[in-house]
Amino acid sequence: MNKREYAMAQIYALPESVVEKVLDFIAYQRFSMGFYDSDDEYLASIPGMTESIKEGLATPLSECVPLSEVWPDV
Repeated sequence: MNKREYAMAQIYALPESVVEKVLDFIAYQRFSMGFYDSDDEYLASIPGMTESIKEGLATPLSECVPLSEVWPDV
């Protein structure tokens, strides 16, 4: 069994929640190797990212956490 086959066999043994993290890692590796033409293409390749961004854009500012709570030194 070569490394690619071994990696695929290991993925099949993981729960879906972990597989999602593996896919995020693969997307980042593809991005760092220049496989994507833009940041938008990279972000769209991450499962659920497009929906998350749209949800964030639709959230009223009054419901958002203030930036000072997220990054107190900003």
